[in-house]
Amino acid sequence: MINKSISIITYSRKHMKHVIAQLESFLGSEFKITGHSIQEGIKGPVSDTLVLIGHEYLKDEAMKYITQDSDVLVARRSLNHSELENILQIPKGEKVLFVDVNKYLAENSVSLLEDLGINHIEMYPYYPDIEYSHRADYAITTGETHLVPDYISKVIDIGYSKIDLTTITEIMLKFDVMDERAKKLSSKYIQDFVYSSKKVVRTLKENNLIMKQLNTILDVINDGIIGIDGNCNIIFSNENAKKLFDSNHDDNIDLNIISDLDILKICGNNFEKYRKIHEINGKKILLTMMPIKQDDSDSGIVMTFKDLSEIVEMENMVRSNLLKKGHIAKHRFSDIVGNSEVMKKAINIAKRLAKSDSTLLLTGESGTGKELFAQAIHNESKKSNGPFVAVNFAALPENLLESELFGYEEGSFTGAKKGGHTGLFEQAHKGTIFLDEIGDASLKIQARLLRVLQEKEVLRIGATKIIPIDIRIIAATNKNLDELVERGEFREDLYYRLKVLPIEIPPLRERKEDIPYLIERIMNRFPNGRDMKLSSELERALMDYDWPGNIRELENVLEYMYNIAEDNIIDIKKLPSYIDNISIKKDAKYSEIGYNIEKIESKIPLKDAYTILSALKREKEEGNIHISRKRLADLLNKTHLTEQMIRKRLDILAELNLVVKNRGPKGTRITYQGERFVDKIKENRIKANI
Repeated sequence: MINKSISIITYSRKHMKHVIAQLESFLGSEFKITGHSIQEGIKGPVSDTLVLIGHEYLKDEAMKYITQDSDVLVARRSLNHSELENILQIPKGEKVLFVDVNKYLAENSVSLLEDLGINHIEMYPYYPDIEYSHRADYAITTGETHLVPDYISKVIDIGYSKIDLTTITEIMLKFDVMDERAKKLSSKYIQDFVYSSKKVVRTLKENNLIMKQLNTILDVINDGIIGIDGNCNIIFSNENAKKLFDSNHDDNIDLNIISDLDILKICGNNFEKYRKIHEINGKKILLTMMPIKQDDSDSGIVMTFKDLSEIVEMENMVRSNLLKKGHIAKHRFSDIVGNSEVMKKAINIAKRLAKSDSTLLLTGESGTGKELFAQAIHNESKKSNGPFVAVNFAALPENLLESELFGYEEGSFTGAKKGGHTGLFEQAHKGTIFLDEIGDASLKIQARLLRVLQEKEVLRIGATKIIPIDIRIIAATNKNLDELVERGEFREDLYYRLKVLPIEIPPLRERKEDIPYLIERIMNRFPNGRDMKLSSELERALMDYDWPGNIRELENVLEYMYNIAEDNIIDIKKLPSYIDNISIKKDAKYSEIGYNIEKIESKIPLKDAYTILSALKREKEEGNIHISRKRLADLLNKTHLTEQMIRKRLDILAELNLVVKNRGPKGTRITYQGERFVDKIKENRIKANI
């Protein structure tokens, strides 16, 4: 009678206990099973009727302890199939680590899974001391969860591998107990098979349900959809496609009736995406074709057919919804009035920069039309079909501004809306967000804005999920951000992130030649405003005013006078009372030359003012709008004016709005008011020793 005694040699004690438990479940208590762990150390020789070595990789080490008179069997292993369902749920293409105690086990387990048909993921063996460069979100392990890298959060533990059916059969044959235990053995493995099969059946049922759902979805989609194989045979179509081709069955659909398309030339050829307008049965159709990829080769094509009339209708609906939300840019560059040189220059720069997706910063005084520029830039940009979302930092308190900009999750704070709130950055996805009055943003908001600019992603208040966004950012301010940075009121890193593409919009006092055109445009907005005229006296007064509120103030003044006008001629008496220095009548000392001579003479000799301004005017007429003080001194080197005298007089002329001084190489330029001063002196031949 054979002595029913087995010795087992494994690497670890934990694995040894697992193998003993598996053998006892098949062989029963009449077998004596002794375990040995190489990790803990084996004392003395191992001698038995049968010695079972736990893995092939342990054979050389184990044989050192086994006596020659013992029969030896190396166990073959199989993975725990009950957990395969979880592995199948891993998204296709994911990088996955298979974690085990050594290289052999890790690589062997990967091979076993691949033999089972697990090939939708990229598996990499991982074991202690490996130099590993791949980052992965998933890990699979056979009970060795303590070896999984800390950064991996999704771990599938399939448990220790089992001794496979062939090894168990060999053991039973060795001890001549196959007959009495065959039923139990087959029953056990059949149970496992049935359990796995049930999962497969359930999955198939789910797949059948999914297929029915997909067919329903295909039929309710407004587009026609057709699938063809590599030989141009139709493999599926939806109801809308059949209607488009006047067919009731796939076999009757004739793709050759598509105008200007040879479908046979496309089938079987590699291409990325096809999108063109064709005609089918008298209808204009947008045809889109995408290749079906399988093993990096094209195995068919999915075709979608969209009626162009529906596209127009959908665009109108989208624009209507955007209008309701205010997320649309109404103005274009053609809406900007600007015939002056400085305005033409600003518009030309804006048009060029509109083509870029980089962040843009608009600077200029209040009322100069920064949002008008922002809308025009959006409509000229690559994101013109997306939303235009405007937010004013000066109009909202900080706590409300943060939730409006970034959004929030449900329950993130008291009063939060059920379902949460989509922030303005998310609403601007695929479009432009206009950050008006950015200089009024708090330092806390600035910190969050910096992350959006750097990473192009937002985190809602109370959320943990980061949301990527594709937006173009245009910021605007009427404040001096350089000074705010120096005072620590504006983050320097945010300032340079915003100032990638700067555009300065000139104030109205620097482009007074645009005023008559602005007056005409504004008056035309009012009912019958086109028929109303301004008196010449009023026009001169409006030209001479400095307009500290810029175009917005001009609009308000014209609207006020329009509403109180008694006939079609608006005279200077209709000016609002708060403007006390615009009217020639209101200043008895106002000269016919268009400026207060006494005021000029009290600060600077009239001859010096005329000499400097005449030189600046001549340079402007020759195309040199800005000139440096050194250049001006060279032009006036035959006069009594030194460079130091010129510097002081330019400061005074700037105070009187006759010139505009700029820092650096930009230099000085004459204003419209300065030009009128020179012209009027010539016209009236004023005797001032000139």
